[in-house]
Amino acid sequence: MKNLIYSSNKVDFEAVKAIKTPAPNWMRKEDAEGKGNHFPIPHDRLINEARQSLKENGFTIEQEEHGLSQADMNCFSGFALSKSGFDSEERQLVMGLRNSHNKTFASSLAIGNSMMVCENLCFSSDVTLARRHTKNIFKDLPFLFNKAIGQIQQTWDNQGKRIEAYKNTEADEVSILNKLVKAGLIKAGKIESIFDNIENGGVDKDGNEGAFSEYKGTLWNLYNAVTESFKSVTANQIMQLPRMTMQAQQIFDRMVNPVEVVISQDDRESALILPA
Repeated sequence: MKNLIYSSNKVDFEAVKAIKTPAPNWMRKEDAEGKGNHFPIPHDRLINEARQSLKENGFTIEQEEHGLSQADMNCFSGFALSKSGFDSEERQLVMGLRNSHNKTFASSLAIGNSMMVCENLCFSSDVTLARRHTKNIFKDLPFLFNKAIGQIQQTWDNQGKRIEAYKNTEADEVSILNKLVKAGLIKAGKIESIFDNIENGGVDKDGNEGAFSEYKGTLWNLYNAVTESFKSVTANQIMQLPRMTMQAQQIFDRMVNPVEVVISQDDRESALILPA
């Protein structure tokens, strides 16, 4: 896997550790937007909390990447994971993590499947957890991480069912792409490259064509051509990937007959924000 995150400012963990965390912003009352006290989490502490929870749950981190934006105020991390029982030649378990020092967003993580063959960073209807930056955040972090990681097995199994269903379903490519464009999930300018990937059967991580040739004409080939287009998102957009992939899967899932074969998803983002 070449990329876990797509960022113009990738850095190593030592650079993340060197970033100074702003002091807490104590407010007597909430502001006009409903925002109250802000207690920033050090980027490196959030990363280390994630590492610890993964280790405690038996996961090995095979690859790790970090990126920074907005003058180091925002940090994005990607982890490629392994564990017995999560073996597949077609996908690998990945986790995305984000943190903000300037209230751009809550600390969040998403866990999903990366399609290794075409190097997609697509989170597959998995878990997104968010936590507001308040004084109780440090005691809540282990609970948040363990809750997310505890759901990995079910979502991994569900995605396996989905992949098999897609492989066995013929694709009406024009109709599905039209639905994806109308949903705002792909731009019209991406259509040509998507059709190129459909025709050549996909491109693997080394640039070799034909990775999905065996499944031409199926939802599986089309799905990989579409999610290949998602990998161009920037670091600032990385946590939009769960929503994008989940919404795309809703469209693909409706094409499976019978539709009950796949695990349908809600339209809303799968997010949890705990009270302070």
